[in-house]
Amino acid sequence: MKIKRVAILASLCTLGNALCGFGAITLTAKALMVSDTAYETYRTDVIWAGYLVIVAMIFDALDGRLARFARATSDFGGQLDSLADAITFGLAPAFLMNRVVVEGLHDPASPGPDKFLWAAWVCGAVYLSCALIRLARFNVENVHDEEAHLSFRGLPSPAAAGALVSLVIILAEFCPAESPGLCVWVSLWLLPIATVVLGLLMVSNLRYSHLLNQFIRGRRPLGHLVLVLLVVALLFLLREIMLPVGFGAYALSGPVWAAYRKLTGRSTVAAGPRSADPGKMPDKT
Repeated sequence: MKIKRVAILASLCTLGNALCGFGAITLTAKALMVSDTAYETYRTDVIWAGYLVIVAMIFDALDGRLARFARATSDFGGQLDSLADAITFGLAPAFLMNRVVVEGLHDPASPGPDKFLWAAWVCGAVYLSCALIRLARFNVENVHDEEAHLSFRGLPSPAAAGALVSLVIILAEFCPAESPGLCVWVSLWLLPIATVVLGLLMVSNLRYSHLLNQFIRGRRPLGHLVLVLLVVALLFLLREIMLPVGFGAYALSGPVWAAYRKLTGRSTVAAGPRSADPGKMPDKT
């Protein structure tokens, strides 16, 4: 009976992931209705929308662990998880980026030309398309062997979403209500470009290490646990800075490692069906 409850809890975590994405989209839409009259409310809604995507990553990591613990993995769980990821790590970040850029550059205090704002829509569409392709590729390549989930082919969709929303969060945190300045204006124009880059990394064949499995898989000494807790505490206390730095470094690790292997002449491990997204290790019920 307890095992069945754990299996149900795994599916609830997957749904929690999707609900976080829905909440992020809702807060983004709500922010647009008050942006002209209450900037602080707008900024708060945007920041919380970004953090909801980060919270969804926790649900996405937990559901796979719970399903494996309950020995209740299935293709149904993998499909449900991919649908949730499409909302939370595909649609929600793209919509958040698009609306923040359009609202920021459309502001009369900003020198951004309105006629070029369509680029934000195109970049958001590219990111969403890449996320869907990434998840569809996983669905057809996934295997149920845990040993096959020690690395990824392409940037995982949660990591791409985390990198994107962390940039939005830091922009909203430090963007003043009046006279945002040239630095903010340039950041708003660079954000769509970063969005496209993250999208392309998702559908690339670059190898990315599975950090979660590297840290918690198997038996670890007490010092290892203390180190993990210290890292988590540091991320929480300095989240405005550590989130973009951490996600950005992870996103860049794929190209950097590929370049290093090429320069040193090391062979690249074949990127076959043994790649997956976090939280899908293996599929859940």
